Amino acid sequence: MKSWASCCVPHVEGGFKIKEVLAWNKCILCKWIWIIDTHSDSLWVNWNHTYNIKSDDFWTMAPKNFHSESWKSLLKVRNELVAKTCGVATARAFLLDCIAEGKLQLHKVYDFLREPGRRISWARVVWNKAVLPKHSFLVLLAMQHKLTTIDQLMHRGMHLVNRCVLCKVANEDHSHLFFQCSYSSHIWQQLPEWMGMRGRSMKLNSELYWLAGRRHRKHWKALRISSCLNALTYSLWEERNSRIFNNLEHDAGYIIRRVQFLVSVKLLQIGLLIPSYG
Repeated sequence: MKSWASCCVPHVEGGFKIKEVLAWNKCILCKWIWIIDTHSDSLWVNWNHTYNIKSDDFWTMAPKNFHSESWKSLLKVRNELVAKTCGVATARAFLLDCIAEGKLQLHKVYDFLREPGRRISWARVVWNKAVLPKHSFLVLLAMQHKLTTIDQLMHRGMHLVNRCVLCKVANEDHSHLFFQCSYSSHIWQQLPEWMGMRGRSMKLNSELYWLAGRRHRKHWKALRISSCLNALTYSLWEERNSRIFNNLEHDAGYIIRRVQFLVSVKLLQIGLLIPSYG
């Protein structure tokens, strides 16, 4: 599985857009820094100016022995903000730029404080309004080779027979399942034709990069293909698990009809036309 740190990054960086708690806590403390700096008329601000700041300058004062741990944490985040913005004046200007309708926009502070990662070009192919979230979740894991395929389990020390349960011929790994397996490639050749495109048979990552390069050409058509690709990836993994754990096997026609149903329902929800199917 993915590490927690890799989960707490935006979709465009290959994560699940989860807020990291410690980083988010720093954003909350930045809000209190802004409130103190603007001398907001509140009992809490007046008390801190009287007993903690006194005659010092909040932006340059050092922590003292009588300060509470929460106040010391506030000063520590203040130092990080000043270091990140390269000065007190620029730190105050940054907080001012994050103000909208009289409120500090915490998401802007969060994006500024965290370290940005490498962006992926296919993020919008996986995360968009035409794709169910559970499909997006699984495709992201598949693209990063984080699913528990047989080769991954063997790499962790488990003694297993590596055989794809879909085609019953080749070894199972991410590249084989999506879509080099004869079972999955046959299905992926049929579905694009249903969507009005020429049949394709490639790897999952190749398909995602191919779609990412064509996302702005006939946007509605790209959404349909994106929905279909993500739904098929999820359905193949679901079928694989059904055969292993439930001893229940379905033919390719069943998977095709299931994907068509899932895609049709989702496209109708967002107001896109769908191809007819039997």
